[in-house]
Amino acid sequence: MPITPNKDYRLNKPFSTPILDIQSESPTVKTFIVMYNPIPEKIHYKPGQFVMVWIPGLDEIPMSVARYFEDGRIAISVAKVGDATIRLFQLQIGDIIGIRGPYGNGYEVNPGTAVIVGGGIGMASVLSIFYAFHDIFKSGKETNSKIICIIGARTAEELLFEDAISKILPQKVDIHLCTDDGSRGFHGFTTEKLKEVLLNDLGLKDGKPQVSPITIYACGPELMLKKIVDLGINYKIPVQVSLERMMRCGFGICGLCALDPTGLLVCRDGPVFTAEQLQPCTDFGRIHRDFAGKPLNI
Repeated sequence: MPITPNKDYRLNKPFSTPILDIQSESPTVKTFIVMYNPIPEKIHYKPGQFVMVWIPGLDEIPMSVARYFEDGRIAISVAKVGDATIRLFQLQIGDIIGIRGPYGNGYEVNPGTAVIVGGGIGMASVLSIFYAFHDIFKSGKETNSKIICIIGARTAEELLFEDAISKILPQKVDIHLCTDDGSRGFHGFTTEKLKEVLLNDLGLKDGKPQVSPITIYACGPELMLKKIVDLGINYKIPVQVSLERMMRCGFGICGLCALDPTGLLVCRDGPVFTAEQLQPCTDFGRIHRDFAGKPLNI
């Protein structure tokens, strides 16, 4: 019987495992594939969950699980943005890292139309949703009449997983590309394209409920997520967004990832939240904390 995440103490100890493969996704993003089988039982993952990745001699950081394989392997996609990820980029196949988890909740796949939005490395989190849909379609359960994906990045060379998504769900996904500099696809932000898709492709109007069930799933920069939550509230569309926060423990002890004033913890109650959960959070889209707990403007 699969182990339910966060319910087994054995999953809270770093499991040392060699890097099996490294794939270059863009000039600043790599995917690391490792075997993660710390216990005899099969681990059950939900799309959108994360693991804590230990880089020996340096640090431990949270990373989304982009893909989980039936044989126990997992894929973790990493952007080179700080000391820990720079060190991770220097590792080679065969080098050892530590994994513990998975932690948090995940995306709930709803029937109807899915609009999936990923900004930058946020695509690593939402990529797991496409694998979840693949498994659903494979089982014969057609839960989604339409799947729309909006991929955003600063430049064309930083766009992630377009080919992967086309291979996971051939001819089932309508993909829109957005770049800040206009080097490919829509010249502008994912939030602008999302509003265009909602109005033109899905026929919504300001302040009117959607005609058919729609769910928006998103991960990316928090300012982007705040605008997406506001759009969802305006159009009365369910929204699920995955947040990123500084964290040390991963399971609700350190409090570094708390959302004020609700006390919701990104590691335990998230990282995936609904619009209703985030509405009372005054720091959402405004501030986050550094490792010392000091609030910083986003």
